[in-house]
Amino acid sequence: MLKSVHGKTPIERKRTLVTWLLAPAWLTILIATQPKGFETLGYSLVEFTGFFLVFGAVLGRLWCTLYIGGRKDQSLCQSGPYSLTRNPLYFFSFLGLIGVCLAAQNIALMAISAILFLAYYRSVILNEERRLLNLFGSDYILYMARVPRFFPRFNFPESEDTLLVQSQAFVRSLRDVSWFLAAIVGIEVIEELRQAAVISGWQLPV
Repeated sequence: MLKSVHGKTPIERKRTLVTWLLAPAWLTILIATQPKGFETLGYSLVEFTGFFLVFGAVLGRLWCTLYIGGRKDQSLCQSGPYSLTRNPLYFFSFLGLIGVCLAAQNIALMAISAILFLAYYRSVILNEERRLLNLFGSDYILYMARVPRFFPRFNFPESEDTLLVQSQAFVRSLRDVSWFLAAIVGIEVIEELRQAAVISGWQLPV
């Protein structure tokens, strides 16, 4: 979707800053808390589901970049992932966040993270919608009526015969999704920290 730097609200402009400010506290909680029975089969299935969601988030964000990367200020994208939800990048980020929490087998943190994410990004999305309405008018109104705001509809995505992929935008997207891939490695490190914490006695069961 088209974005105008000058039209962004303080909430939108500070989105990245807010993420970086909250990340240390979020990681601390992720490492310092441990679900009861985290070595059971049930939690192993939760962990597998989390990894699956993380990979889905990575592929989804790359998919979005193929359609919108480098063209946000030029046109209203309504195909590919944007034919299923008006905010696929945010949705796949949400999916990745949930996936990391599940891969770490921390269901309580997953619930808290999901609530905070949806609450904050609701304001971001609403502000973006007002700006897009001003930019695209009736075209965006029709788009809003056809495609849901956040959670995707169950349809086959609409595609284009030809896509012009901008390499710089795709490389930036690879850099962004690398954090989710790094999380997969980090989860294994967290597992080792959990084991060490159990021995030392400082970890908090939740």
